[in-house]
Amino acid sequence: MAVYIGLPILAKIAIGLSLIGGRNTTINETTSINVMTPVVEPLPSATNSAMISIYGFSEKDRKILVLVNGREEATTDTGKEEKFKFNNIKLSEGENKIEVVAKYQDKRSTATEFFITYKKEPPKLEIAEPTDGQTIMGEAKINITGSTDSGNKVSINDRLVIVDRNGNFTYPITLSAGENIFNFKAEDDAGNSKQLEIKVNYSP
Repeated sequence: MAVYIGLPILAKIAIGLSLIGGRNTTINETTSINVMTPVVEPLPSATNSAMISIYGFSEKDRKILVLVNGREEATTDTGKEEKFKFNNIKLSEGENKIEVVAKYQDKRSTATEFFITYKKEPPKLEIAEPTDGQTIMGEAKINITGSTDSGNKVSINDRLVIVDRNGNFTYPITLSAGENIFNFKAEDDAGNSKQLEIKVNYSP
């Protein structure tokens, strides 16, 4: 008994065998590349230096960009070690927005963002009472009062005093007979400081 198979069916079988055997086939594979957001070591919220360094990690062979206030400041490559380092990134006085971005071919990662305030001026420090060179008689217990910028730390003779949210402080103290010397220091969150010294004479 003879079995006849039409040519179209034979052609389909031949094409199927060719695909299974892997002959004369072309596979187009499109890979979607997602660029990882860089990991940046923590930066201070405030500094008294006009230059900062930035360290971090990303994927290998990525271009890393640093933007300061929207302006591209520096670029480098991670290479095979997947690390990056920037020295001498320049800040403007006041608040700065720092963005670190990874780039591969035409794709960019989302930015790692920081805000850093650059302060170069010493903090305010004023002593209202007592005044330098003042002579006090009678009661030995007095209050030292003064003011600084809100958020600053103040010490009197190396002892921290409480500063209220408006920057004012009051410190009770008992005077000794004769000359009393008080050393004041105010320090802001950027590390700037200001020092004052006053001398008060006490006569019981």
